[in-house]
Amino acid sequence: MQDNPVVARTAPARTAGGGAARGRERFDTQRPWSLFAPLSVCVLLVGWVALSAANDQDDFSLLLYGLANLIVFADAIDFGLRLYVHRRHTAAASELGGADMRQLSIDLAGARGGRTGAVAVRPYAIVASIFNLEDRLDEFMERLQPYREHVWLISDGSTDNTAKRLSQAGWRCLDEDVNRHKPGALLRLLTTLPARIETVMVIDPDVKICGRHEGSAVEFERVIADFQRSGAAAACPRVAIERDGFLGRFQALEYALAFVVGRRSLADFGITSGVSIYRRDALQRALDQHSLSIYAEDLENTVILLRDGERIYYDGRLVVSTEGPVSLRHWFSQRVGWYYGLLRVYTQRFHEVWGIGRRAPFAMYNYIGYIGVLGLGLHLLRIMSAALLLVSIGAVLDHLFVLNLLPEVSAINPVYFAGAVGGYLTLGALALFVVVPKRERAYIAPIVPVYFLYVLLHIAPITVGFGNWVALRLWGRRLYRDHYQEREERTALPINGLGSRSAALRVPATLR
Repeated sequence: MQDNPVVARTAPARTAGGGAARGRERFDTQRPWSLFAPLSVCVLLVGWVALSAANDQDDFSLLLYGLANLIVFADAIDFGLRLYVHRRHTAAASELGGADMRQLSIDLAGARGGRTGAVAVRPYAIVASIFNLEDRLDEFMERLQPYREHVWLISDGSTDNTAKRLSQAGWRCLDEDVNRHKPGALLRLLTTLPARIETVMVIDPDVKICGRHEGSAVEFERVIADFQRSGAAAACPRVAIERDGFLGRFQALEYALAFVVGRRSLADFGITSGVSIYRRDALQRALDQHSLSIYAEDLENTVILLRDGERIYYDGRLVVSTEGPVSLRHWFSQRVGWYYGLLRVYTQRFHEVWGIGRRAPFAMYNYIGYIGVLGLGLHLLRIMSAALLLVSIGAVLDHLFVLNLLPEVSAINPVYFAGAVGGYLTLGALALFVVVPKRERAYIAPIVPVYFLYVLLHIAPITVGFGNWVALRLWGRRLYRDHYQEREERTALPINGLGSRSAALRVPATLR
């Protein structure tokens, strides 16, 4: 799946069988952390900022301070603006619909009133493209068991017994021997769905749809029913990272900011993710015009649908959990693919993106100003900002250990790094209590003091991802081979002209 607030996610396999149960246990019963310790660290670091500033005024340059803190200033302004805009979008609706309405990006009339009990929902399908999932198939089936009667799968050129085992277990699975990749596989699967199905939820194999006791505010079918009444082309739920390791804490805050702040602010100019709900005809139309690349495939769906005047909204009442990268190497490879895909879609479809921006002021800000100018156009300034901060870190260590290795010049000043850390601490602490759901605060709080370092770390994969795009255009090859590239190059030879091992979808008689 994808997002940053633009783009998605895959993760290493866990042991099949009890993996889902263990995942739920991690998600629900983590040993709580005291908020006192991390917040105390915040206070100490803010004091350190003030002390550093007091001791280094002679070497202080306001211009260099501004450049070093460019990332902090940009993120802080964007954070405040998005909170304000979302409040404007749903102010009246929140009073009528209560807390549930504040988790939506638009005034969704059908969601008002907090209705409980059964809802009238028209036929829908949950679809997924899977590849060589045999080793973790038990976990996959356990995750989707509550929705089994609505699940339709396609084995996208699997070379193991994935499709056979699913068929034997009574699941609907189209067994294809051509690897079309996710967009192409979904397009193929859509042609096999019964005509009565008008709503399709696209998921990834590592996704779990969370119930009300696991973070969702309403029942799953309530979200589907409200979407069907809305007339929108797509809706994006909130994606949360399953709790697994220290790196998972950083990703949990990153995803909370991207969805609860980023996507929620976009009204009905939202961005889909690897897990989204679509009107069937809208998804069909998007995939018909799709490049069928797996790079930023959800962003490409978004651009096509919004270009056609469709509406896409965020529905944070529904939470889905996904596995995040557990190693720094896998995280780096994933992010390189994200940002290469972002630049690829943005440049190939810029005229369409520009047309979307012209439809509304905040759409112009998000798609042209935030993604285009700040995200792509000024990336070189972000690199310079990060470099200046690295030099500033060196000055901090030089002062701390009295090494006196660095000269006393305005470009080498510990105040720059101290100011950036202090500013992001304030922003992170505010986000912890304003944005992060209460049930997740204790898990995320310990990393707030050092979250800025995680933000700085992103400069590396973003630069490599953009570099891959430039290198591919200039020399026909990339600088770095990410794991998306390995998937996109993976193909299987067809056994028959249809590219399918079976003449029809394998559907148990009891589920037809």
